[in-house]
Amino acid sequence: MNTALKVFCLTVLLASCTIVEYKHEPTKVQPIVKLSLIDRIQTQIVDMQRDVLDALPDEIAGFKSVEPAANREQNKRGAGYTRVYLAGDIVATVFVYNDRDFDIPVKIDSKVENLMDKHLDTFQVMQSYKNVKTGKAKKRNFRWRGVNYQVLEADVEFSQRDEDKKSLLVLGTNKDLMSYVRIHYTYPKAKQAEVNKKNIAFTRSVFVALHDFAVAQNSPVAQ
Repeated sequence: MNTALKVFCLTVLLASCTIVEYKHEPTKVQPIVKLSLIDRIQTQIVDMQRDVLDALPDEIAGFKSVEPAANREQNKRGAGYTRVYLAGDIVATVFVYNDRDFDIPVKIDSKVENLMDKHLDTFQVMQSYKNVKTGKAKKRNFRWRGVNYQVLEADVEFSQRDEDKKSLLVLGTNKDLMSYVRIHYTYPKAKQAEVNKKNIAFTRSVFVALHDFAVAQNSPVAQ
């Protein structure tokens, strides 16, 4: 049974349990940790999210990363980890997270569509963003080394500090990592042609790398 399946089974069977560890002393039993099983499972998933982002290459399709994965989980449960890549003034941020959802779909479904709507809505409340226009999310399929991938993509236009900018949001899933995968490209509107050349290769490379990481973790050698 692979790692993700083990974690999922534990979640379904024992989600209502609470685990208490005790420190035994000569005169008393003192509780030192009280942690729900759901929180323990979440911790395991988050650790894997950190590891998979740290395992990504430092350079992908012309984008370079000079910083390790950043922990967003410490500020909001379910927010996972991110890693930032740069190609000049084009920023590609990779998010791996689960939103405290332990039933990640294999393909794009209504749950993923609703999550994309939620991410697009955040642009409307950003105080530094003006004249926000969000496009309609569209599905895109691609295949690499015999594996099929499916993502949602949506464009956003806005102005920031009197500069016209755009974002491209790409949202998919990796059920083996029990995580959503989002790539957020942000760039000056004038760089649209350059982004069109780079984003497909970057997106594909990230999703394939995460898939390969999950396969390696679940292989007999890794266990």
